[in-house]
Amino acid sequence: MGITTSELKQLNCDMVYRMIYENNGITKQMIAKELRFSLPTISQNLGYLLEQDKIHCSSHRAATGGRPAQLYKFNYNSRITISVELLANMLNVAAVNLAGEIIAESSLDLVFTNDPLYFETFSSWVNHFIASLSCRPEQILGITIAIQGVVDADISFGTLLSSSTFVRTDFAQHFQYPVSLIHDAEAAGIAESWHSAPDMNAIYLSLNANLGCAVIVNGQIMRSRHLSSGVMEHLTLYPNGIPCYCGKCGCAESYCSANTLIRKSGLSLPLFFQKVRDKNIKYLPIWQRYLQDLALMIDDVRMVIGGDVIIGGLLTPYLTDEDLDFIKDSVYSLTTFKNADFTISKGKYGKKATLIGTALTRITDYLKEERLVD
Repeated sequence: MGITTSELKQLNCDMVYRMIYENNGITKQMIAKELRFSLPTISQNLGYLLEQDKIHCSSHRAATGGRPAQLYKFNYNSRITISVELLANMLNVAAVNLAGEIIAESSLDLVFTNDPLYFETFSSWVNHFIASLSCRPEQILGITIAIQGVVDADISFGTLLSSSTFVRTDFAQHFQYPVSLIHDAEAAGIAESWHSAPDMNAIYLSLNANLGCAVIVNGQIMRSRHLSSGVMEHLTLYPNGIPCYCGKCGCAESYCSANTLIRKSGLSLPLFFQKVRDKNIKYLPIWQRYLQDLALMIDDVRMVIGGDVIIGGLLTPYLTDEDLDFIKDSVYSLTTFKNADFTISKGKYGKKATLIGTALTRITDYLKEERLVD
């Protein structure tokens, strides 16, 4: 059975749309030359895409002068995803466009409690944030909530929020948009692996108040049916060591989280690092021991996943090149495989990785639905 006229028109429009997406800032003549379509066909499709607000047009005058060329560009703000980072004591929300850029954000101090009042307060605040964007309802792809716990479809499992019984519908019933849940460390890993090489293998470490981890295999976050993939924060570094919130003792969480530094120093992070950079003899050893424990964890993990290491989260701004070199040298001194070749680098998105990665779950699906990416 051959292709129908309407299907052919849709295919032509899709090809024009993708050409603009892949070459952001392209003229009608360039599109016609590349696709070998007639100018009337190009004009018809451009008109439709402009009407749908999926693209926009601007003028550009060449250096040689002459009439300004009409450049057609992808409208990254045509669709928006709402990302919420739900922490034990606060909420962060962001509106993220199709380029993965945060275009608006806000925060609220709110202690998590598993009761109707919390979910009503949560939804009221998020809905007020959405209203402040002045977006049309059809522009909002949905709301994705990143939580400190692993997620199985509609149910959250974790102890940091002192509850494992709340479900997606506790949130969703208050919104007119689709709502989904995601593990915060997984979301951050998604952000840092976005646009990565297809064969990228890496370990992502989120050095936030609590430690979070994700495993990236062939450019994708590794998941398992039993929810345990990537939770390397609960590897045992020191048997019978410091108690962890998970119920075990000696977990990497108890030695490699930002809370570890706060607990040991009794200082806020900015003040602690000011003391460290001043080489204060009381606080410098705390930092050096922290880096050694982080290296021990990395070496353990690399015995299973021999990839590069990406470090993100709250501590990222405080890490210097010398710190990264110290960690790598410490890993080399620990590892059995002295010829191992790997990099340790800071992530691109820092403490914003969770919010951006949370949005990318919806953005990627939308771009695929629009046939803009494979």
